[in-house]
Amino acid sequence: MREPIQETLTYNYPGMVAVVTSRYNGEQNVMASGWHTYVGSSPGIYGISLRKETHTYNLIKQSGVFGVHFLPASCSEIIQAAGSFSGRDVNKFEKFNIAYEEGLKADIPVLSDAYVAYECKTLSITTFGDHEWFAGEIVQCYQDRERFLDNGLPDLTKLEIPLYLGRSTYRTLDRSAEEKFHPFFS
Repeated sequence: MREPIQETLTYNYPGMVAVVTSRYNGEQNVMASGWHTYVGSSPGIYGISLRKETHTYNLIKQSGVFGVHFLPASCSEIIQAAGSFSGRDVNKFEKFNIAYEEGLKADIPVLSDAYVAYECKTLSITTFGDHEWFAGEIVQCYQDRERFLDNGLPDLTKLEIPLYLGRSTYRTLDRSAEEKFHPFFS
């Protein structure tokens, strides 16, 4: 039975983890972000939440750009590694063999395995509690169209999506997941 509790509960899982890339003055990093969302359109704006202490925070703050990537379930170990180690201590691209290309409009690594990726230009940074919210205008999008249906939904026969449950644990959304369709409008 649900009951009131005293402590703050930061529950928003299961959910997709975005992988964020950054670069400044030749130094680059990759990190996992569980707190992120699309926040606007025309222009497209994407937001990520970071602690000031992170290496990525400093790189984005100085460069004014960042990348947001969504990787398939086959990359869940890379997602976890990106969120478990600090870029101050280890070059995660080398240590975990993370392949990338150069961004077209922002000086960031764009992850080769991403089925969707955004290059973002920072519009604002706002403090909320112990985190900073970076809102970025999407200046370049990437999509692996072969993994999507004509209606824009993911084709789960060609794409397995990792859902993060918390505590280093993932489940996979794939073709075996039950589909429910609720056409309340036509």
